[in-house]
Amino acid sequence: MKPGFVVPLREKLAFGVGDMAVNIAFTTIGFYFIFFIVNVAGLPAEWAGIIFACAKLWDAVTDYFMGTISDRTRSRFGRRRPYILAGSVPLAISFALLWIVPFENPAALFAYYMIIILVFNTAFTVVSVPYNAMLPELSGNYDERTSITGFRMSFAFLGNLLAAAGVALIVDVIFGGPENYDTGYPVMGVIFGAIIIIILLVTFFGTKERTKEITENPDGLWKTLKSLFILKEFRLMLGMFLFSMISIDIFMAVVLFFLKDAIHISEDIIFILMGVPLLLAVAAAPLWVLLGERLGKRKAYAISAFLFAAILLLFFFAPEGNTAYTVTIAVLAGIGISASQIIPWSIMPDINEIDEHRNGVRREGAVYGITIFLYKSASAAAILLVSGVLGFYGYAEGAGAVQPESAVMAIRVLIGIAPGVCAIIAAFFALNLPLTKDRFDRMRQEIEERKAGRTAASVLS
Repeated sequence: MKPGFVVPLREKLAFGVGDMAVNIAFTTIGFYFIFFIVNVAGLPAEWAGIIFACAKLWDAVTDYFMGTISDRTRSRFGRRRPYILAGSVPLAISFALLWIVPFENPAALFAYYMIIILVFNTAFTVVSVPYNAMLPELSGNYDERTSITGFRMSFAFLGNLLAAAGVALIVDVIFGGPENYDTGYPVMGVIFGAIIIIILLVTFFGTKERTKEITENPDGLWKTLKSLFILKEFRLMLGMFLFSMISIDIFMAVVLFFLKDAIHISEDIIFILMGVPLLLAVAAAPLWVLLGERLGKRKAYAISAFLFAAILLLFFFAPEGNTAYTVTIAVLAGIGISASQIIPWSIMPDINEIDEHRNGVRREGAVYGITIFLYKSASAAAILLVSGVLGFYGYAEGAGAVQPESAVMAIRVLIGIAPGVCAIIAAFFALNLPLTKDRFDRMRQEIEERKAGRTAASVLS
């Protein structure tokens, strides 16, 4: 791979659109699956929680192992692309099967959804882990990675938007709502499944892995963990990534409670307000890519994090029923969300150069798998804490329930302060990360010189 290689626009688009498929699947499951198995399939909520928790745990565990498998893969298509192709059809089929109700017996349904969600999460891991680990192999250029990440995250936001609004459009508008859920959800599953296959095929055929020399990771899990955590840069990147992503997770988990219970926005416009931040996140993506190139990724992220924290304070003070105010802060939130997705994801691949420079090994899949495993574990704990806080302060369950002042204040704190604190912590990790473009380029040059020296020595011998 040439360190300064500039990836063609068509390839950036082909790679970026893959994250749209990944996020269509991920966001649809996140927003609608528990609702479906409780309100359409008729399983108790406790059973639904068990299914979802087991799926999350399985997903976290398999990420690392899929990363190491793809690191060790040899094929004429590269290390990562074969899995995007192989996993596309199982992912789409298992996704579609999640949205049917094949039995009436609750125990049989419990077993069915447990099996299908585990199959789905396995296929999702087979596709998503190699996809995310492929970015460093598209280009070794520091700024190109930021640019590619900008394309990717723009498509990711579009996938989120399509999932959040598209499901409701199909099942509630086209098929008429609850009376026809048993038809609307299966049709949605087939439509989205077909879209997922088509997009992943575009990514497979439209991209090229340029890594020619592959250094296999000889270590197992614990040795890999130890060798990575010795790296100061990995620890700082991990802190930045975890707190940045948890900030967004908390925001997304609480936003509906905020709109419905804290400021009492009309139900008719809630879906619009949910979509506005995502639309602005897409629109703001080029801005953060540009700032990342001009100021450096660390400074650009720190600016975005402090800006996002300030914007979140506006949520804390939001007046009840003021639609104009709410739309305004939703627009501003989208700008902050954009940077929190683009810049951390573009910094993570740079750790692979530090790892190779220091440890003499390339293991993008392992770096990604470990990072995401720790993120998913931390995120699960954060969301569990959020729900515990709501319960502790007396949140009343049920549609139309009147919330006590203590619960309303807890919601305002959870959306207006807690994510901002996480974002600021992430910014301090980023500012202390000793990785600049100049250092990155020097490491790339030294790595290439080492490879050239080994090649010359091999020829002479």
